[in-house]
Amino acid sequence: MNNEAPVTRTAVDRPHPRVSVSGLCFPTATAIESIEAVARLGASTTSLTSGKILDSGAGLVAEAGRRHGVRIGTTTALLRFDLTPGADIDDQLARARTDIDQAVTVGASTVYTLTGRRVLPDWDANVSAYADAAVGVIDYATSKGIRVAVEPTNWLYADLNFVHSFHDALLLGARTGIGVCLDLFHVWTEAELLEDIRKNIEHISHVQISDMTPGIRALPCRDVPGGGDIPLRHIVAEILDAGYEGVFDLELSGPNIDVAGHTEAATTAVAWLSEVLSELGA
Repeated sequence: MNNEAPVTRTAVDRPHPRVSVSGLCFPTATAIESIEAVARLGASTTSLTSGKILDSGAGLVAEAGRRHGVRIGTTTALLRFDLTPGADIDDQLARARTDIDQAVTVGASTVYTLTGRRVLPDWDANVSAYADAAVGVIDYATSKGIRVAVEPTNWLYADLNFVHSFHDALLLGARTGIGVCLDLFHVWTEAELLEDIRKNIEHISHVQISDMTPGIRALPCRDVPGGGDIPLRHIVAEILDAGYEGVFDLELSGPNIDVAGHTEAATTAVAWLSEVLSELGA
């Protein structure tokens, strides 16, 4: 049993309770080290990847969260399948169930995933194939009290995902019953984003926050909120006005983050987001 004392929260004056800091902000840290880093920032919620939880052990990760007063709100889950007709995906389905079980162990209420690459010419056919492949795992998650969500990503991630807009994610959700992990970095340019948010807020299970470095032509090009081109404050205000009640999860990576320093970037981001949420009455 790990008897290490809780870390001291010193980074900022009591961050807003709806600020979450993703473990992805600390790329070289283990899941437990990420929890410790989040605790030092003063934040009370984090998200973690299923791979890092698996490496550290879900039970030990859950214990670390309790010890440091950090809730693990969401995790990734590999509901990412080879949709090639006839493909054997039994191992992929087993891993997805393992990820769901881990989420339960660490106390998460949601998991988010990518879909796997597009293998069929017709987009709707890929949706049907995914729905058929994922239905059992989605039902399994629901039975465990876990909500599954898909994260729409930039098309440069097409080797991992065929959902590249909030609108696409909603279409997939209508066929599968899964929600949406809305990463503003990936969707902020959509013409109907705000309208889609207002009409579909109940389908958003998780919101991820970062800015985008102007002029960068390669990924990752995330930036500290307030330091790039995304009108984050305006979008966050619309999300709140639409009735979203969850956390806002800071996910920071890229050359600008590396230069600033991962802890320094996260500290600045926590302060910025806390101020915005307080000003907006969250």
